[in-house]
Amino acid sequence: MTRPITRRSALAAGAAGAAALALPTSATAAGLRGRGSDVTGRALFSIVEGYSRWPLHRTGSAQEEAAVRWVEQTLRRLGATTSRWRYDYPHYDWSASVRVGRQTIPSVPLYYEGTGRVRTSRPFVAPTNGSAAGEDPGVQAAVAAAKAAGAEVALLPVTKPATATAAAYDGLVAFNSDPDTQDERTGVPTLVVPGRHADAIARHGADVRFTSRVRSAHATNLEGWFGTSAPVADPVVVTTPLSGWFTCAAERGPGLAFALALATDLARTTPVFFLGNTGHELDNVGVRRYLAQELDLSPRAVIHLGASLAAGARDADGRLRLVPRVAASNPAPATVPGLVPHLATGRFAPVATFPGEGAEWSRALGPDVP
Repeated sequence: MTRPITRRSALAAGAAGAAALALPTSATAAGLRGRGSDVTGRALFSIVEGYSRWPLHRTGSAQEEAAVRWVEQTLRRLGATTSRWRYDYPHYDWSASVRVGRQTIPSVPLYYEGTGRVRTSRPFVAPTNGSAAGEDPGVQAAVAAAKAAGAEVALLPVTKPATATAAAYDGLVAFNSDPDTQDERTGVPTLVVPGRHADAIARHGADVRFTSRVRSAHATNLEGWFGTSAPVADPVVVTTPLSGWFTCAAERGPGLAFALALATDLARTTPVFFLGNTGHELDNVGVRRYLAQELDLSPRAVIHLGASLAAGARDADGRLRLVPRVAASNPAPATVPGLVPHLATGRFAPVATFPGEGAEWSRALGPDVP
């Protein structure tokens, strides 16, 4: 593993070397750049396709490690100097089988909720509407009821209700879980299954086998320097999450594609530090560890690209359009001349607080860093 490039090593490299800029010549050859400062949709989509070859992007999995290697190779093809930063975290190991009648149905645990080995035909069952991505109130109420009932395992058929931009969804969903809050959990091992199976479970019951434990593990964040022959103390930071529960083509892929295009474009005039974080689905544990333990740069600005930048929904006339997105900034959007109209053009709604990993950066760096 190469040693991460930090502010300390940047300063040790010397001011003269740190100030040198170089446009990566391979950026154009790699296909990310179109005419002038344009970026082609075809080139961006190729990044999404490449990233989404793996059906699972869960932190600590072999598939996510393969995807991180692919992103690392892509960064290098674009002219970046790369390194990795390893962090420790509690990893949730599990295997599960849920049979309803003669059918085995898909399932995913509510991570860290409980551990142990369970085999039963009488699980605690609570059909649930899950409307939030993280600590969903309906899900938390269901597992609290399971604990009150003395259940050895909880089985939650979850349906996500319809929203203004999406129809109701009764397929398999997973909920983000913070590994650092295990002491606050119910202790009841909990499995989520698609809501569409709720009626069948009510009629036939369910046979559940579930084994789970928590072990110490490590994962890696990916670093890259663009546009400079040596690290600098005050780069522009471009950052995006790399992990998630499933294929994540819409959730992670567009953010990664745009982050790479933006980093190579900005590197024409300023040094850029790229940070790709794992641990997103574990309540942003990767970036939380990095900001607390490693980051000692003084960023000129941080551009965080979150989820679903290119997710779409069909309007009443059947046309596919980008769904509304949100954006926050330091300083507030309304105080930056021209920013609000530009956000409106991209169907971004200004919000007062940062979502996701953006909130972690804002807390760590304070309101004075753009």
